[in-house]
Amino acid sequence: MTPAPRLLTALIALGLALGACKDDDTGLDSGIDGAKTGDQLTDDERVQFCEAADAYGEQVLPDSEFRAGMCTLKAITDALAADGSPETCDVLRKSCLAEDEPEPEPGDPTCDLGIDWGSCQATIAEIEACYEEFGTSFSTRMRSFTCSKMAEYADNPPSLDIEAGPDCSIARAECPSVMGVGG
Repeated sequence: MTPAPRLLTALIALGLALGACKDDDTGLDSGIDGAKTGDQLTDDERVQFCEAADAYGEQVLPDSEFRAGMCTLKAITDALAADGSPETCDVLRKSCLAEDEPEPEPGDPTCDLGIDWGSCQATIAEIEACYEEFGTSFSTRMRSFTCSKMAEYADNPPSLDIEAGPDCSIARAECPSVMGVGG
């Protein structure tokens, strides 16, 4: 399993779209030769891949849904620490959603997925498959959080941890920093 902070960082990198969403809703296609390995990418291709991954992330989990999922997760966690009731969770969730969205942090707007491209031997096709697999799993997880499950969460608190599926296992074997792991 991957630690939540690294997953959160990876999802945020995925979710911050730098361009418009792609017309093709079938998956991540960076437009880079799928047989090329990560360490063979030029600087421009790295940016191209990052922008495609960002657009894909926004496609599978739009910023508004990501924010709603994070507010729900925070409300669940805080309600569990208080009285564990669905009502408390609902109040905390609504309060979080009513807050103004935080301003983006100032800094370098350069797209960075946290991949150590110099040592990445996975192919672009393998990395794209991993991002698709992760995006599907993570968006499903985020959408599953609900205050109505507070009794269930008392014994098994929700988390952002996602176990690597077969596609990410393949990509990570040759490029450990894919999706925030290794480095």
